[in-house]
Amino acid sequence: MPEIVLAHDYLVQFGGAERVVAAWADAFQPKSVYTLAYAAESTFDAFRGVDVHASIPDALHHQVERMLPLLPTIAGRTTAAGGEIALVSSSGWAHRFQYDMPHVVYVHSPARWLYAADDYRLRLSPLRRAGLAASTPLLRHGDREAMHRARKVVVNSVVTRDRVRLAYGIDAEVVNPPAEVICDRPIQPARRLPEQFVLCVARDRGYKNVPLAIASAKVAGLPIVVVGTGSEHLDRPDEQVHCLGRVTDGELCWLYREASVVVGAAREDFGLSIVEAALEGTPAAVIAAGGYLETVADGRNGYHAASPTPEDLATAILRARDIDAATCRTWAQRFGRDAHLARMARVMEEVVQRA
Repeated sequence: MPEIVLAHDYLVQFGGAERVVAAWADAFQPKSVYTLAYAAESTFDAFRGVDVHASIPDALHHQVERMLPLLPTIAGRTTAAGGEIALVSSSGWAHRFQYDMPHVVYVHSPARWLYAADDYRLRLSPLRRAGLAASTPLLRHGDREAMHRARKVVVNSVVTRDRVRLAYGIDAEVVNPPAEVICDRPIQPARRLPEQFVLCVARDRGYKNVPLAIASAKVAGLPIVVVGTGSEHLDRPDEQVHCLGRVTDGELCWLYREASVVVGAAREDFGLSIVEAALEGTPAAVIAAGGYLETVADGRNGYHAASPTPEDLATAILRARDIDAATCRTWAQRFGRDAHLARMARVMEEVVQRA
C-alpha cells in the first residue's frame, strides 16, 4: 500500500462524510490529514492519533460555515504534501486544495452551495443569498477546474455520479460508503422516551427536511425521536416530538435498535444512517429520491413513500413496521466496510501505478 495522505473539507462535526474519513483513518493509517478546520471534541476519535493540518485557526473553527465568502480562497491556498497519494473526501472544498502528489477525490456531493442552491440557501439571509447567486458563475469555473486536476473521481452513489457528470462532465466510479455496526455497547439515553417511536437522524440543515419527518410521524400516530446537532430547537415533548441533539455512538446504536422505523425525509446523496439502522434490524420509511433509491429496497429494508407528503410518508412508516429484522440485516450487509475499503485501496494502487 502506498503512503497515504487524507484530506477532508472540515472536521468539526459527526456527519456521514466524517464517518467515512474516520474509517479510512483507521484502515489506511495515513501519514497526515489536511482540512480547513478541526475540532477534536466535535468529531470522531479516529483523528486524534493522526497529524491533522488545519488551515483555519482553532479559535475560528466553530465559524467555518459562516466563512463561505473566504473559503474558496482558503481552500485554494491549502497545500497537502508528504505522501505518495492523497485520498480526498469532498463535498465542495477539499478537492480545491493543492496537492504535490497524485490524488483521488471521493465526492459525497458536488458543492450544494453551487449546484443545489435551493437546498443550501434555505438557511442564508436574503443578502447572503444574493451575494452567492452573483458570484456563482465564477466560483463554478474554479470548482470545475479543481475537480479536473484529480487523477480519479469516485462517488458515493448513483445519484451523486449523475450530479458529478452534470456539474463536471466527469464519469465517476461508484463506491458506496462503508456501513458497519457503529457500536457494540448500546447505551440508553438518559432522557425518558416512549416505548414505541420512529427515529429521524438529521442535523439542522434545510435539505434534511426534518419538519416533514415530524409531520409524517404525527399522521402515523407515533412519537418521533430526532437526533443530530441543532435539532434541539424542535423539541416538543408534549406533542410527542423528542429532539435530543447530538448523541454518542452508543446512544445512537440503542436508538437504532429500539426504534420501530427510521424515517428519511432528506434529499440525501446516500443516506448512511438508513443502512446503519438496517444493520441493527430496523426498517426505514423514506421519500423516493436521491440516495434512498439505492439504500432502500421496498419490502427488504423499508418502503419508499408514494410522494413526499406527510400522508404518504406515514403510510410507508406503517408498512415498514412489518419487515422483520433478519431481512433488514441481510440487505444492509451489501454495503459493508470491508468491501468499501478494498475497492478504495484498489483505486489508489491503480492511480499510483499510472503516475
